[in-house]
Amino acid sequence: MKRWSSMPQCINRPEILSSFENLEKIRNSGVKCPLLCKKFVIDAWQIYYARTKGADAILLIAAVLPDLDIKYMTKICKLLGLTPLVEVHDEREMGRVLGIDGIELIGINNRNLETFKVDISNTKNLLQGERGRIIRERGIIVIGESGLFTPADIAYVQEAGVKAINAIHTSFWKISMVMVEEC
Repeated sequence: MKRWSSMPQCINRPEILSSFENLEKIRNSGVKCPLLCKKFVIDAWQIYYARTKGADAILLIAAVLPDLDIKYMTKICKLLGLTPLVEVHDEREMGRVLGIDGIELIGINNRNLETFKVDISNTKNLLQGERGRIIRERGIIVIGESGLFTPADIAYVQEAGVKAINAIHTSFWKISMVMVEEC
């Protein structure tokens, strides 16, 4: 598995103009570090296509995919040399994902996809007790997602057991815009 703690990502947001083609442009520009394709994957063909465009990892969302699909897509990823990042939001999804063999990366989304409310304590809650023990025993890397805007937010989820951060892009782009305007 490539080093995921410094993982750039192909962001699936119109304002950043993401697409499979942009993923390919990023890869062809000489970028060597791992690239995450954040398209909503609902069909296996998307995994094959993302790989041909340069992806090293694929986002699989437990709230969208049944367990059988996650298992099947995880196997496809491994056959293609991709790493699946399986995203969870609640205890039920975390339990389901921990019941699937071969999971190496779990993303904890602090945004409730039904209400869109963000609560970073969600990460801490999902990493406590038996779930946290299983994650540590299996060496699963946990990635914090959404609602991480400040160094204190990042320190909070890091203390809970997060090893990498994903989806701080909103803050990053705001900072980038400020830096460009100041130049």
